[in-house]
Formats: sequence, C-alpha cells, structure tokens
Amino acid sequence: MPDLRGISNFCARYSLVGLLFMVMVAMMLTYQPFYIGGIENVESATRNAYGAIATFLLTFILSVVYLVQDALKGGSDQGGFDSASSRRRSGNDYDGVPTNMMMAGGADTTNYDLPLSVEQASFT
Repeated sequence: MPDLRGISNFCARYSLVGLLFMVMVAMMLTYQPFYIGGIENVESATRNAYGAIATFLLTFILSVVYLVQDALKGGSDQGGFDSASSRRRSGNDYDGVPTNMMMAGGADTTNYDLPLSVEQASFT
C-alpha cells in the first residue's frame, strides 16, 4: 500500500508551485498578453489559466485537508514512514541497535588523543 501521507505531501507542494506559476501566467495574460507570443485567442488562454489555478488550488486544499486529518488522528508515526519500513527483512527492530558504538556493551569510552605527527601537520 502506498504511503498516502508522502503522496499528499508531494501533491501539496507540487500544486502550490503550480498555483504560483499559473497565477503569474494568468496575470500576464490578463494585463499584458502581448508579452506571451504565439497565442491566437487570448480570452480562451486566460480562461484556461484560471481553470488551471482552480485545479491546483483544489488539489492543494484536498492534500492539506488529508494531512491535517492524518495528523489529528495520529497517523502511522511522526517520521512519515510506516512501521514496516523501520524493520529489517528478518523482522528485528532497528530500535534495538545502539547508535553509539563506543557506549555499546560497556565498551571502553576513553578519549584517545591524536598522535603528535597529526597535530603538527599543516593542511593547505
């Protein structure tokens, strides 16, 4: 099953960028259509630009509504991944793997100093 939160997040961002671009195109077609060459019917192009704005706006609103509902119901987890993606193929949790190997299993945590040759080296 696809990750609906990720798809909705992508659609919201994509539609926001498309919305901003189409607002710019619609304003150009409305106020200065002579700067956009190759358009035979300016009224039709302007109407289509406003239709694209409405489509991008609807997509953005639907995506945000889904994201808000998912956040309010406490979606799968806060990281944006489903629980299966945080597991290995064998079924073991990655949460049990220590992130700091120096501290794992009571290992020696002594801080080792650099050799004198490394401290005196000059890097250019």
